Amino acid sequence: MASGRDERPPWRLGRLQLLPSPPLLLRLLLLLLRSSAQAAHIKKAEATTTTVAGSEAAEGQFDHYYHEEALGEALQAAAAAGPPGLARLFSIGSSVEGRPLWVLRLTAGLGPPPTAAAATTAGLDAAGPLLPGRPQVKLVGNMHGDETVSRQVLVYLARELASGYRRGDPRLVRLLNTTDVYLLPSLNPDGFERSREGDCGLGDSGPPGTSGRYNSRGRDLNRSFPDQFSTGKPPSLDEVPEVRALIDWIRKNKFVLSGNLHGGSVVASYPFDDSPKHTATGIYSKTSDDEVFRYLAKAYASNHPIMKTGEPHCPGDEDETFKDGITNGAHWYDVEGMQSTETALFPSIGLACLCIF
Repeated sequence: MASGRDERPPWRLGRLQLLPSPPLLLRLLLLLLRSSAQAAHIKKAEATTTTVAGSEAAEGQFDHYYHEEALGEALQAAAAAGPPGLARLFSIGSSVEGRPLWVLRLTAGLGPPPTAAAATTAGLDAAGPLLPGRPQVKLVGNMHGDETVSRQVLVYLARELASGYRRGDPRLVRLLNTTDVYLLPSLNPDGFERSREGDCGLGDSGPPGTSGRYNSRGRDLNRSFPDQFSTGKPPSLDEVPEVRALIDWIRKNKFVLSGNLHGGSVVASYPFDDSPKHTATGIYSKTSDDEVFRYLAKAYASNHPIMKTGEPHCPGDEDETFKDGITNGAHWYDVEGMQSTETALFPSIGLACLCIF
């Protein structure tokens, strides 16, 4: 990292002014989330029957999830849809069962990428150099293994960014010429592989390591981050190598905009997700940049055809409403150890993009 980088907390207004248009990436993501109903019903096909990503895109067919090696292959294909020097595929670490935690980096001017084998072995070193003055943005999906749509959406987003840059889409050219985008489609690949279509989270109470929601040691990744408001001992990071890898990656970078995609509702939730009082619900827990987070959450929600109504009518919570389609996390429900309360330095906006898991 360049020694002259601004060391202020990454969510200060001054830092956000580096972005050409903060809602631009969120609005682009929205274009893909609008097809989430189609993505929600795709089948988890065997890897041997997975369609090549390029031909899939050409035919406009998105009818299965990517398993195992197929996810890395789909991200490689997405990178290849752009011009040389636009993308780098690398792994930030491994899951409990040894599956790579793939990240696709997209920004103009990266130079020649390493080989696929080098990316697998070199880890973070394969990400390429930081580009001075270019704000970094990350989006993370599939933290709960059975919330699968975000995994697909981020692959589709990667493909749209790369191919759109190649074809000269002025919005995407401007975005990737000025912004450093990182997409992590699956933080919990082990849980994804255990998930079964139709479970919809109903197996969450099973024995440790059997539910798709958790990692292979029975840990909920989104309850396992160090928490500034914690009243007890946090889980050992040895139990959650996926969380450790994400924290190490975050600390090596300066992300100015972060999003974490989930299922289970249709709302943009902003920090903090818990409070010193730890009441079950109803306590508004502000960050020092509360107005910025509200602005970003509302910019997304106001452009989403369902979210903006504030009435998702999800099964089991038909009467649940959210003013303007947004909520403070702790005001919704107070939970320790979520990513957006890891510390005051690394908060993110949670985008719950579907009623189903």
